[in-house]
Amino acid sequence: MAIYTTLDATSAPVADVFRLPAALTEPTVASALAEPIVASKSLEFSPMALAAMAALAGLDLIGSYCAMRYMDNGHHLWWSAGAIAFLGLFAVYAASLQWAELGTVTLGWIVFLQVGVLVMDKMANGVVVPAGKWAAMAVIFVLMTYMILAPNGKTTKSVSIAPSPSAGPSGAAGGTAVIGERTANR
Repeated sequence: MAIYTTLDATSAPVADVFRLPAALTEPTVASALAEPIVASKSLEFSPMALAAMAALAGLDLIGSYCAMRYMDNGHHLWWSAGAIAFLGLFAVYAASLQWAELGTVTLGWIVFLQVGVLVMDKMANGVVVPAGKWAAMAVIFVLMTYMILAPNGKTTKSVSIAPSPSAGPSGAAGGTAVIGERTANR
């Protein structure tokens, strides 16, 4: 005959699953070395952002090349290498937001990626691009560079439009919502 016991709430230690371990939050050698470069985020453009843009474009090209090779021969090693490249791309993209704005990193990534795709297409497939298209691409690259490097102006203060705890599950019926510094009755 089996004996069942109940767990006492005080016997098991309570773990905070949302708290990162101390080893992940302590400063590392890499963060200490990157500190002067990261401190330049107050500038409009940082060297770390440029490195992130180049890394994003490189990882995107590697992943795309692996996908192309996988579709050619169906070998799962190419699929795996491409998946790893795109996981790395996501990690670099997320980390790059510490050093630059989302729009800046994304546009720079696109510029580097377009150049890389043109070079890769020329070398791998022998594609010849007419001079008119090169001129159009040069104008696009100049405009995108302007978008990346030009100052953005003032940033606006974000406003929370979440319903208050007294509101119903859908945020309706009788609650108050905080909008900026004011409250509005519904």
